[in-house]
Amino acid sequence: MARTRTVALSEPIEVGGKALAEVVVRRSTVGDEEDAMQQAVQLKRGQNPVTVEMCLLSRVTRLPYDAIRSLHGADYAAIREALGELNGPVPGGPENPTPETDGTPENV
Repeated sequence: MARTRTVALSEPIEVGGKALAEVVVRRSTVGDEEDAMQQAVQLKRGQNPVTVEMCLLSRVTRLPYDAIRSLHGADYAAIREALGELNGPVPGGPENPTPETDGTPENV
């Protein structure tokens, strides 16, 4: 399974005085998810799912949060899609079944 994916941007963004025309996205870890939530909380936007996602994308692309904010919608969507594909289920891999016990929605 691929660990990174390169996304070509429709319009370059400026990061650290350099124009970037493409971005490398890597698979995320649970730690990335936790760190993204913490960053969103520090920004006083922990309840905003878009902010949490932007913080996660910042981590997996190594782009500053403000650079993520400056992306056009199509480029943001392409990075998001790349991350989804990288983190997607492993073909033929096991599923995590939800046990049917008292109190689960299936048995209420």
